[in-house]
Amino acid sequence: MKKTLIVSLLIIAGNALAMPVEVTHSFPVTSQVIPELTAINATLAQIAATEFQIGSAINQNSDKLAAMIEETAKTQRDFDTFARKTARLETARRSYTVPESVCSESASGMATTVATGARAMQSHLAGGRGITNKAIQTAITTSAEPVDQEQFRAAAIHANYCSAAEYAVIGGTPLCPKIADLPGGDSELRSVLTGAGKPGSPPVLTFTQAQTDAAMMYLKNTTQRSAGEQLKKGEVRTATGQQYAGLLNQHQAIQSAAAYPQLAMIAASQANPQTRAVVKEALQTPSAAAYFAEQASPEAKRTATLSARELEFFEVGRRYANTDYLTDLQAMEGDNLMREAIRIQNLQNWLLFGIKQQLQESNIINGQQLGLSAAQEFRPLLQQKRQQISAGVSRNG
Repeated sequence: MKKTLIVSLLIIAGNALAMPVEVTHSFPVTSQVIPELTAINATLAQIAATEFQIGSAINQNSDKLAAMIEETAKTQRDFDTFARKTARLETARRSYTVPESVCSESASGMATTVATGARAMQSHLAGGRGITNKAIQTAITTSAEPVDQEQFRAAAIHANYCSAAEYAVIGGTPLCPKIADLPGGDSELRSVLTGAGKPGSPPVLTFTQAQTDAAMMYLKNTTQRSAGEQLKKGEVRTATGQQYAGLLNQHQAIQSAAAYPQLAMIAASQANPQTRAVVKEALQTPSAAAYFAEQASPEAKRTATLSARELEFFEVGRRYANTDYLTDLQAMEGDNLMREAIRIQNLQNWLLFGIKQQLQESNIINGQQLGLSAAQEFRPLLQQKRQQISAGVSRNG
């Protein structure tokens, strides 16, 4: 109570007197307040330092996180770029990679040249060139001769093509001294279609020289038989001789048409030098080489050349009768597969074109046969009417 009274009196006195007072020392402030403030300041300093460290750590972590995000983004961009580049390279590989079978594709580029060479061979054979058997060569080049003489010559030539069945009957005679290597070569159709040979021998599309001679003699026996001999110079000066020559020329024209299909096939069965480069390149492809080794004719293997017929057989067969080609086909994709489909379609077009040509040739021959039939029917009728007209003119005269 005393302390309170004293303070109150002092306050009252101070208010009454309004005297300035300067406090120079306070024990409670010094002993209590200041130490607490100092401790608080130290604590605040520690808190500030801790917050600074936390902030620095956060900033450093943010920098690391930003760097990590940037690195991740860069890695993703690099991966996307690599993926796109890989995809483009794969697309380019599929589109432009040269397949292993490309070497055998050159056959299609030589088709026209080979076909032209085969057509030129027709006139070559028709003139007797390309035939080594002299008797057959003479038979082919002789346009007209006495019928009996031609018959004797045909029998003499057939002695070189005596079969086992004939030898059993007339063996040992001049007409059949022994069983021939190519029995029936001058009298069997297979001589033209698949090559003359022993019974059971495999068919071939590229003929040997002996098979060519046999096929040409079969052509002679079937389409170029003589209808009369050639006249001499003195004989053709007469009116009858001129008529005879006209008839003989007409007959030979029909013979030419009759022989054309066989001659074309024999010419197309000759080894064609133009195919040598084709075979050389084709053999670089395993699937084509395997098919050639299995299916090519002996003459084609010996000369490393193909005939026009065997070239077409090779082009078709190596795709559709060759399991190795299926392996090549399964490896194709993209543009290469499309190109192969186009090549197949082109091959089909080429073969269809060949069929069209054969149909045209057949139509020409059919027209000639129709002309012959018409002449045989109408010639006697016309001659009869002509005789009636002549008789009527004589009576009227």
